[in-house]
Amino acid sequence: MTRRSMALATPRIHHDALDWVRRVVANGGSCSQSTLRAVSAFCDAIDRAGIRGRFYRLNLFCGTSDASLNAVRTPLFRGPSLTGTQYGGTLDTNVNFVQGDYAETGASGGLTCGVANRYLNTGLAPSALPSVLTGHISYYRSAGSQTGSFTYIPIGSEDGTNAYRMDERSSGQFGFWGSFASLNNAVANAGGQRIVSRTGPTFITLYNNGTSVATNATNATPTAQTRNWFVFTSNVAGSPSGSYFLGSLRSYSIGAELTDSQASAFHTAMQAFQTALRRQV
Repeated sequence: MTRRSMALATPRIHHDALDWVRRVVANGGSCSQSTLRAVSAFCDAIDRAGIRGRFYRLNLFCGTSDASLNAVRTPLFRGPSLTGTQYGGTLDTNVNFVQGDYAETGASGGLTCGVANRYLNTGLAPSALPSVLTGHISYYRSAGSQTGSFTYIPIGSEDGTNAYRMDERSSGQFGFWGSFASLNNAVANAGGQRIVSRTGPTFITLYNNGTSVATNATNATPTAQTRNWFVFTSNVAGSPSGSYFLGSLRSYSIGAELTDSQASAFHTAMQAFQTALRRQV
């Protein structure tokens, strides 16, 4: 095969995916060609949907496992574009996760918190964003649900008045972007993707797998605070809240507000990626 024909036969890799894998390697990690292609396809889908600029930070929790979880902790997106402002740490800081807590593919795929002392620190606080008057957070989780009376927090940052977090409670799903009064609760705990999006002072929406399942029109003006988002729990005054999400997460995101159509497109891209890694719900 000639050099030209080899080039023609090589699949095009999206520039965001190339940047991600270069950072993974620089951080001491690695990923397979199949994972890189899946990441590239996800980036293509995000671009086609016109929502690339909605993400300040997004991690797909993928790449080859190693003792330091270097690939897993390298976010794909760290800003609305590669050339603009980048948000949060170059890696999610690991607190107590070990290599055995991660599997890339299959039904057990994702990063799993099985003990209530493990979480990630994104290095990104609401106060670092251009504005907190609107915005979104999301996560994708494995199947299965907890039993009994509980509150688990897959992602969160909060003070006594404002919360930028998502809850799984025995009474259902909750999402906050601003006042604790602006919660949503509509869907039973189960696997898949959750998004909470505030599009204005009187409108916040909770999405389950890309579909709106609850809205709240309570007037609330979010106020920025300086606590970094934690993943698998919430950051309260610099410490984990104690309400750990005891399960597997397969992505999270933080960014600008998403409309109904944008949330749907985001879920479609995310579901295709999770399917490529055989860990879809």
